[in-house]
Amino acid sequence: MKVSELKEGYHMFGNKGTVWSNSAHIAKSGFHSRTLCETPMLSTNWAKIEEVQEIGCPDCLKIYNEEENK
Repeated sequence: MKVSELKEGYHMFGNKGTVWSNSAHIAKSGFHSRTLCETPMLSTNWAKIEEVQEIGCPDCLKIYNEEENK
């Protein structure tokens, strides 16, 4: 999924490892300090810094699609 396709209230998050492995996560803005798949957001958001364009975490994508299709 492209980052530009995220609906308002969601954003991308990824540490260096997720940037390198093309598995950036999805998080709800202002919701808590974890991504949709419960990955802690304890590091710098390297996915944003590196301007990653694709969300790659399959668990986050599944949860996001379930939430948006309710």
